[in-house]
Amino acid sequence: METMYFVLGMLSIVGATFVATTVWGIVKITKLLKVIKEQEQQSKNIERDGWENLNHLRQDLDRRLDEIGRHSDHQITELQRELDIKFNNAVSYVDSRIDKMSATLKEQKQLIKG
Repeated sequence: METMYFVLGMLSIVGATFVATTVWGIVKITKLLKVIKEQEQQSKNIERDGWENLNHLRQDLDRRLDEIGRHSDHQITELQRELDIKFNNAVSYVDSRIDKMSATLKEQKQLIKG
């Protein structure tokens, strides 16, 4: 009888240890699953934030390129206008010099004839 009580006692200790180990394992697995879910959520958030940042950077780059394009078009138009004015002024100046020289030549021609 004593051996039976001893064996039952040993089996109950082994059973209690088995149950405690099983509960401890389940708790650990539950905590690990929770950590995995949190990390998956963080990974999704980081990925989403990365895509949003990339889209914002692309939009900002597009906006800046458009501004640079408009600014360069404006500068080219302004330079073309200034070149046209300077060209017209140069032509006008040359015309006035030619007219003056022509008038001087006519006066000298009249002096020679006259």
